[in-house]
Amino acid sequence: MRETFFSILVSFALCLSLVIAPAVADGELFHRASENTLTVYGNANLDNVIDGDDIEYVQGILDGTEDETQFADANYDGQIGEDDIAQIRAIIERNETELTLLDMAGRAVTVPRPIERVVSAAGLDSTRALVYLEDEDKIVGLSSYSTSWSPIKYAAPELAEVPVVGSGELNLEQIAILEPDVIFAGTRSNLDAIQEKTHIPTVGVLSGIDSCLALDMLRTIGWTMRSEDRAEELISYADGKLSAVTEITSQIPKDEKPRVYSCSGLHEGITTALSYKLVVEAAGGVDVAPELANSSKTTISKEKIIDWNPDIIIAHNGDPDQMDAVLSDPVLQSVNAVNNGSIYPVMIGLSGKGILAESVTQVLYLAKLFHPDRFEDLDVEEEGNEILKTFYGVDGLYTELENEFQLYRWD
Repeated sequence: MRETFFSILVSFALCLSLVIAPAVADGELFHRASENTLTVYGNANLDNVIDGDDIEYVQGILDGTEDETQFADANYDGQIGEDDIAQIRAIIERNETELTLLDMAGRAVTVPRPIERVVSAAGLDSTRALVYLEDEDKIVGLSSYSTSWSPIKYAAPELAEVPVVGSGELNLEQIAILEPDVIFAGTRSNLDAIQEKTHIPTVGVLSGIDSCLALDMLRTIGWTMRSEDRAEELISYADGKLSAVTEITSQIPKDEKPRVYSCSGLHEGITTALSYKLVVEAAGGVDVAPELANSSKTTISKEKIIDWNPDIIIAHNGDPDQMDAVLSDPVLQSVNAVNNGSIYPVMIGLSGKGILAESVTQVLYLAKLFHPDRFEDLDVEEEGNEILKTFYGVDGLYTELENEFQLYRWD
């Protein structure tokens, strides 16, 4: 069974946005996701693409040979007719004047065409997706912390000059003044209220710890921006990179996989757990605390760490001084990872927050840490630079992040 990192990711959000799927075994999930229903109005036959088959399907509904479906109402007017065939044809030819889709909150939102001005108010996640899709030049307003995070500050430094519309509570008056064509906001926001008060289409996308599915976010924003081809290209590219790793790690016996404990930066203390379950498992490790997979930061005791006895500890933005403090902690000397000096930093923002490119590079990084003999020929820095350039269009970006987060190097 072919198993990829995205196979595992999809399992967290099959109920969301552009993919609707029944529960299946992890190894099948990526492929099932690519085969399931695209929730864009115009996808009459409920597959994962809008094409000539949808025109034929609507004609079948009109002829009485096919059953009506929700997305056959392509122009979202409450009835199915010849106008829907015209709308589907326009979508295929990319000259539709508007498009209706279900956002990640399950709301039907109609957006105009073309979209030239965007407010990215779902934090780092929506901003990063827009940069992936090469639509960052359309951002006219964003969340306050979006541009201060890596690698946005390296890949799109011009966004530092874009007006801030708030962090948490949005400044709706300011957003209205910016006259965006669409607003991307987190699903925890009152999306209907934002849209009602601004009179601007508001597309809900998951952000924060709930946004563990980069696929749905990228597809949702991609279809909204008419950049769906770029979104699918990146997903396919990332799947290929990850498959090269998981085809190896999926064959490793469990008793040969290191037990891994993940913690939020050591500046917060080793007892602040933060789950990296998805990337750890894809890279060939065993998460010692799978019950924390859907949690944000969780405070645990040192006794719990001793009980788990991880072979490796990975730290969200750890630094050498903090690592030395953990290694010299007399309470933790019986822990395998401490006894063997196996504590390593990882990049910030890897706990499943809508991240695609960075997660791909970190799977490679962790795979080589966990199984250096099986990935002896893997040049993590070279591969990381290639992957991040594909997503961000910037040379040497992984090297910048490697230096910033003091990642382990193989010299």
